[in-house]
Amino acid sequence: MDNQEQKGIRVIFSYENKKVVIRVENLKQNIKATIDNIKMEARNNPEKMWQLPEIDAGDNIIRYYLGRKDKDGRDEILKEKKDGEEQSLFDYGVKDGDQLIIIKRVIAG
Repeated sequence: MDNQEQKGIRVIFSYENKKVVIRVENLKQNIKATIDNIKMEARNNPEKMWQLPEIDAGDNIIRYYLGRKDKDGRDEILKEKKDGEEQSLFDYGVKDGDQLIIIKRVIAG
């Protein structure tokens, strides 16, 4: 286990033109759990975080994904599973000071 894994890292998350630095302690926690932790923190600190509703005005479910800009500047979603395996920030090589984006997708129902 390297030093970053032991102490965690600072990751800059951005959503709706707002950036928040969050310390991620467990880089090997799966992506879904990381998103759930961000949503919980947003509910606990709405003045510092974002409003991340679960349902939109039309009663459609909203899902949130983590992503980053690829080398061409396009949004790349960090998939929760790859080849059937749960993925984590560690698997995607996220390092201290990296910037990730929160991507909102409405699921029409």
